[in-house]
Amino acid sequence: MRYTGLFCLGFLLPIASALGDWDPNVRTVTIQLSNDHSGANANKCIPADGQKYPVSSFWGNTALSQHGGIYATSGQLVAFKQNTACTIECPHGDLGFNPRNTWVSFAQGQVINLQDATVSCQEKKW
Repeated sequence: MRYTGLFCLGFLLPIASALGDWDPNVRTVTIQLSNDHSGANANKCIPADGQKYPVSSFWGNTALSQHGGIYATSGQLVAFKQNTACTIECPHGDLGFNPRNTWVSFAQGQVINLQDATVSCQEKKW
């Protein structure tokens, strides 16, 4: 029985610490970034709190991350509310997502590096 308790503690402790300052009242939006040239993609939940977050903090350890960059050709909203708006700001220009425009091609389908980009989402009052 002691080993079961230790196993549960060892399993739950990293999960609890990963949540950090997570606020259960903040809704999230799921965005998928894809690289159509390599076939890689990854979904990540972004807080809909209006703050800018580095793209690297969400997609930095995914299949899109290679050689110090995060390479994608497109992005789409996967799970969202009807009043959600998201923006990815990068040197190639700002890319906006909303319920009417859920998919965006980056640089006309070319692979771009989003390592230095930011992402933000918020719930708008239309």
